[in-house]
This record gives sequence, C-alpha cells and structure tokens, in this order.
Amino acid sequence: MDIKKRYHIVPEMKFYDQITCDYKPFVMFFNKQNFKSEIVNTDELGFRLNLFDNILKKQSDFFNSDEISIIIGGSLVFGFGATSDKKTISSILSKKTKQTFLNFGATAFNSTQELLLFLNFFQNFKKIKKVIIISGANDLYLNLTNTNDNWGNFFFKEKFEKIHNFYRYRKNYKKKIKNLFLKFLKNKKKIINSKPINFNQLDLDYKKILILWSSLAKNYNFDLHFYLQPFSSWIEKPLSIKENELFKILDNSDDRAHLILKEISSLENYKHFSNILQNRTKENGINLIDLNTELKKSKNLDKSLFVDRVHMNDLGYEEISNIILNNI
Repeated sequence: MDIKKRYHIVPEMKFYDQITCDYKPFVMFFNKQNFKSEIVNTDELGFRLNLFDNILKKQSDFFNSDEISIIIGGSLVFGFGATSDKKTISSILSKKTKQTFLNFGATAFNSTQELLLFLNFFQNFKKIKKVIIISGANDLYLNLTNTNDNWGNFFFKEKFEKIHNFYRYRKNYKKKIKNLFLKFLKNKKKIINSKPINFNQLDLDYKKILILWSSLAKNYNFDLHFYLQPFSSWIEKPLSIKENELFKILDNSDDRAHLILKEISSLENYKHFSNILQNRTKENGINLIDLNTELKKSKNLDKSLFVDRVHMNDLGYEEISNIILNNI
C-alpha cells in the first residue's frame, strides 16, 4: 500500500514528505534550507521558522537577543505533522510564555548529531537559559539497523556510501554491474532487520552523550532537561478512528522506516530504554521527564494525537508543550 494514501487523512504530511536535506560539515546533513510551503518553512540555515510576538522569524533574528532557550531533537521537535510553523513545540512555548524558545529540530538526527548541532550554533547567542532535549526514537531505530560498525550509525548512510562508491568505481564496469545486481536483490526483499536492539551499546552511547551535555550545562550555566519522546504504543493509547486508519495504511505499506518504527515500538523495548535514560540522567544530574508517562494522564488521550507512531498533530504538540511548561 502506498503511504501517500494517508494524505486524505493528514494532508499536511505531503509537505513533510517533500522536504529533503542539504549536506553539511560535521553533522553529515541538515534540514533543507529555504524550504517554502503553506505548512512548513525553513530559513537560510535550515532551521524551521519560529513564532515570536506573533511573527514568524528565522534563527539569525535571535542572535542578538538577551536570552533564549533551545528545544533540540529530531523530527518531533522540528514539528513533523504540525499544520503550520506556529504549531511546533518551540512556537507554542514562545507564545505561552512570552519568552524565546528556538526550534533546533533536525530531521533524522541521532543524539550525537543533536549535540554537534548545538556546538555549531550555541555561541551565536548571548545567553542560553534552558536547553530542552526531546529525543530517543532515532537512536533506537539506528541501533536496530546498525551493521556492527563501531563508529555508530546515522540516517542516509547508504546514500553516502552509494555516492562514494559511484566515484570510486565509476570506471570499474564489473564492479558497477555487481552493485546493480546486489541492489536488485536487495529491493526484492522486505528489508527488516530482526536482530535485537543492542541495549548495552545504547547505554554506552548515552553515557558519553549525557556526560558532555552535563558538562556544557555547568560550564555555560544553562538548565538542562531531557524528555523521552512518546510512541503511541508506549502510551498504550486507545487509537482514535483517524489514528486507526492511518496506522492501517502505514502497517500495510512497503515503507521501510514505518515498518522499523513498528518493530522498535514494543513495550519491552520501552522498558529497557527508559531504564537506561533514568540511570544515565540521574548520575549526571539531568532532569528527566518521560513524555509517555505524562501523556497517559491527558484528558485528550482518546482523541487523535499522532500522525504516525512517533510524530504528532497540533493537539499532540500542544499536549507536549503543556507538559514541558509544568516541568521546567
């Protein structure tokens, strides 16, 4: 089943599916710069436009601000599923508090890339008050699909390898024919990696990452908060009619990303992963809030909150924003 069929339920996703990336130093890639649409827009750096004083502004407009806070993470923070730039977590928080919360959401980033993004831009600001990390799903996904590379894993890795091999073997016709044959065989299979998640590796990864985040917070005097992002199944959410229809389309599609998200969304994986985060944040003095636990308390739990297993709609992002406001 073609996942484009979901457009009649969540038409805004058509615009998110159109967003590509630009290749960048250190982080490998970042959101497409100067992307324009009626739903989602990015600035000349690739950051999503941010609402402040009822005006949508680009990231560089805040470089001279006296004080800002940062929401950092993957596509959830970027706002996949929101119907406008005004409906992302950062924009909602800015509107509710009259303070500046900036969107450091980066589509398909892992926790290491999130840290590198912060390092690349944080000194552009005079004072950072709070850094709020909302993350987790991409690290689980990449751990499951990792090929035992000690360097770790990142999204679009296969594309980088194809580009490299194209130039490396561009005059080696036997190699090119072999690669085409292997590609054909690969496309014939439904590629789902059934090996278990390596939670020991995830634990080591977060040990390194959170030590660095904690050191930065102490040295640059900002409050640091970590929020484990929600999965619909981790909340044990009763799906609405709309969500049921969406999940039926996604679960019967041949879209690899959605099928892997389904595989990692088990409650057993959630239990192991949340334990890792609880231990590692505690030893580094970082405030941890599990959005799954908090969303279970929502009065809107029976309504549509998700556009897929990890991305939310406007009401979902409103719910997360309220949880953040109650915990910072």
